[in-house]
Order: sequence, then C-alpha cells, then structure tokens
Amino acid sequence: MNGAITGETTVKWYCAIATLQVLLLSAPTRADTPGVGTIGTGTFTCAKFGKYDSAPNNSGQMDLVVQWGWGFISAYNMRAAFSQTYQVDDAPNPVTPPDAAATLLFIRNHCEKNPQSNVMNAMLDLIGSLGGIVTSSINLAQK
Repeated sequence: MNGAITGETTVKWYCAIATLQVLLLSAPTRADTPGVGTIGTGTFTCAKFGKYDSAPNNSGQMDLVVQWGWGFISAYNMRAAFSQTYQVDDAPNPVTPPDAAATLLFIRNHCEKNPQSNVMNAMLDLIGSLGGIVTSSINLAQK
C-alpha cells in the first residue's frame, strides 16, 4: 500500500512540475516587434540602464550588461551559420566585440543621445559603428 501512495505522490509531483514548466515556458518574453524574442539586460530601457549605471557598487550589474552585449555581438557574428542565405565564408561583416569599458561607454553615449531607446538598440548601433550591417532597430514594449 505504501508503494501505491508513493507512486501516486510521485505522479502528482511530475504533473505539478510539468504544469509549472508549461506555464513558465509560455510566459511572454518577446519584444513587440514580431519575430524578435529577447530576454535579459538588453531589454533595459536607457532610463533603467542609467539608473543601474549611476548606482553605487554597480560592477556586478554592469558586468551583466557587458556580457549580454558580447553575447548579442556573438549572435550577430554567428547568424550566418544558421542562415540559408549566408554561409560562414560569406557572412557579411563580422565584428570584434570591444572591451568592457568601451562597450559601456558606447551604451552610455547612445542612451544620452537617445533617451527613449534601449540597450539592444545601443548594441545594434555599436555593431554598425564597427562595420557590421544593421538595417533596423528594435522597439521593446515599455513596462
């Protein structure tokens, strides 16, 4: 009898975990531009970035912004490997990510000039300034 109770309890736990995963995975995380899904510090508005940037003891948060930015640049560079249009040998203008200080300075300058923008658009502008091909910007839903 204990085996049946344990088995029933186990099944209930599996069902609860599966339900939780479905709920978490179905939560909206995309930008309001169709087909663009994003998450992380790239979704910070310039106002939110400025708040964190000017906070004392902010190195941990700024490291996250830089790491997100480098990942974004890496994704830009790697997109050719997943595209039917481009192959690695003819990927248009891959760029080298700048160091952390230069990345943050670029985002700060972008946000000063474009206060209604966001970190993702700052990174798109950075890619463009480094010779990458950027043909649009991303409008994120304001929360």
